[in-house]
Amino acid sequence: MSPTFNERENIDRFLTKVRSAVPQADVFIVDDNSPDGTGDRVAEWAATDACIHLLSRQGSKGYADASREGLATIAAAGFDVVVTIDCDLSHDPSEISNMLKQIAEGADVVIGSRYVRGGGVENWSLFRRLLSRWGNRYTAFMLGVPVRDCTSGFRAYQRDVIRSGVFGDTNSAGYAFLSVVLFRLRHEKHILIRETPIIYRERTLGESKMNRTIMRESMQLVTRWGVQRLIGRRLG
Repeated sequence: MSPTFNERENIDRFLTKVRSAVPQADVFIVDDNSPDGTGDRVAEWAATDACIHLLSRQGSKGYADASREGLATIAAAGFDVVVTIDCDLSHDPSEISNMLKQIAEGADVVIGSRYVRGGGVENWSLFRRLLSRWGNRYTAFMLGVPVRDCTSGFRAYQRDVIRSGVFGDTNSAGYAFLSVVLFRLRHEKHILIRETPIIYRERTLGESKMNRTIMRESMQLVTRWGVQRLIGRRLG
């Protein structure tokens, strides 16, 4: 599953690579009515490939809302595993098979991680590398989550997790959604979360949706949730 907004430049390569990497998988694109015609292009693919599905939403409601709706739709359809992945090819679809293998071996959640041995990033400035590492360590500390890459959107969830309702009542608007979901999953003692190394490659086409406003909002929410955790309140 991949939430998209204005990814027309990447969508053909993305779908080609995913279909090649896991030809047996169904691919769901959750598009927020992209002005550049991303959804229209996915619809063209879906017309000739029954494994490609378009969930078209009206207006840009953001990554978290698109993720919640997509996960709920897929859970209701009865799939055994859901992999979430960015459409901009910063995540390598060839890693999906390894993530599915780890789910089959007993993991409940597998995170494609930049910050475990063997992982890393390409084409980032030193400042961005330091900011990302610091942000992830801060998030892990505040939320009490023993995960090195809390903000990675490249994940595999097994069916009991996606059907548990853990995603549905989160109210975070942006990428902080990824962090609070991890907190809730880790709070369930029976959930096994694994991190597997990936190389994150900065997009070469299109524009990143990440900006200072989103990063500031995420840190503010993580700080608030961290305080709430310490006083025993449920996180949003």
